[in-house]
Amino acid sequence: MKKFACLALSVLLSGAASLPSWAGEVLDRIEQTGVINAGTRKDAVPFAYVDDQGEWVGFSIDLLELIRQEAEARLGKPIKLNMVEATADNRFDLITNQTIDLECASSTFTWNRTAVVDFSVSYFADGTKIITGVDSDLESADSLAGRAIGVIPDTTNAKAILDFQPGATIVEVKDQADGMAKLEAGEIEAFAGDGIVLAGLKKTSDNPQQWKVVPNFPYQYEAYACLLPKDDSDWRNLVNYSLVKYMEGVISDQTAAVEIYERWFDEETGVAPYPRETINDYYQGIVDSFEWIPIVSY
Repeated sequence: MKKFACLALSVLLSGAASLPSWAGEVLDRIEQTGVINAGTRKDAVPFAYVDDQGEWVGFSIDLLELIRQEAEARLGKPIKLNMVEATADNRFDLITNQTIDLECASSTFTWNRTAVVDFSVSYFADGTKIITGVDSDLESADSLAGRAIGVIPDTTNAKAILDFQPGATIVEVKDQADGMAKLEAGEIEAFAGDGIVLAGLKKTSDNPQQWKVVPNFPYQYEAYACLLPKDDSDWRNLVNYSLVKYMEGVISDQTAAVEIYERWFDEETGVAPYPRETINDYYQGIVDSFEWIPIVSY
């Protein structure tokens, strides 16, 4: 099946896309201002964070750039990205009050959240794990009972830990950096978060060998997507088009798309290694539910 899909894609690569002219409230505002206000995180390694030079970097930042390029091509004018810090506390408010046009970092889909925002197609999947000391016995449900586990409040990670072990002692932390700081200071025994983000925290910590991320299979699986304003299908379609085109590029070994993925997730050089075969299977499942897009270039 995969070989057939890739063969079909290789045939499409020689064609040119005939795309609709998209409009809508968000796109109208972007066309008028020449700016996409993009919410993202400062501490969600490897998805979105600020590096030592004070620059916004990360996998989600690269995807935002692809969305900017697509908007620029569709609107026929220069478009800039304006990065706005979005946190677990304010990201939904920033969308609903129109401060930002989308948020792409490490937000996960839930049905409850669709009451206030829409979601793009998923561009990554992982799940809730914990980071703890390398000699810690924390991992199983029984081991978490009565133990101090740091969580960011009102997140899917917090819910996943309590669903898995209602007897865990929950310690609320402000953000990823605060959770890691409390773990290093011994104020908590583990910090719960998305496994791939915890892997990034471990790799960028002062002593990576001191920590481990467990379990091998998450306590709860989650799909990452961009948050979008409700009921603006034209803007959502443009964002989805950009993401699906990127995913097709990874599946079919297009250089630009693969370079983006491997920059962050290569198993030897990436910030937070994640198997290419695994993500290819995930992307294939998503792309197969859409019309294949002729890929010319990014």
